[in-house]
Amino acid sequence: MKIGKIELTQEKLIIAVPALIILIVLAIYLILYAPLISKLKIKYIKCESAENEVLECRNIIELAGEAELVLIAEKDVSRAISELTKHGKLKGINFLSISPKEVKKEEGSQYKILPIEMKLESTYEELGILLGSLDELEKGLLKVESFDIIPDRGIPSKFITDLVVELYISGK
Repeated sequence: MKIGKIELTQEKLIIAVPALIILIVLAIYLILYAPLISKLKIKYIKCESAENEVLECRNIIELAGEAELVLIAEKDVSRAISELTKHGKLKGINFLSISPKEVKKEEGSQYKILPIEMKLESTYEELGILLGSLDELEKGLLKVESFDIIPDRGIPSKFITDLVVELYISGK
């Protein structure tokens, strides 16, 4: 068989057909399968992150049960925030603002979560002591959701911290 100027013999045809099949399979893999695998990896990481968050919440609930800590009622939130500020002031924290957000409750959970955004002024040491001692509070169960530390322009040893804590409330 002769195609253009290239002559395909039986031996060359036996080598060319499998090579062509391998190239087609490789092209399909690179075009379709590889991007799907990368998307799958991203979804897997998100799923693993959500699973870790759920496990963390379950551990918090278990620890609360072991310590015989009763979650506060929604009407006692102001007392819990007051205890938190008193506790922080004893540790040298200056509370610039405290802003409770809307209470969240997930389907089927036995508790509600109240996010509280706070703006604090402190040194690194004072902030570390406060965050390390949050489990000493008697009026509620708290979890630090996030924090962002910015140096204070006026006083180099002080820092402004945007802190979000979640206060767990009885879901009843």
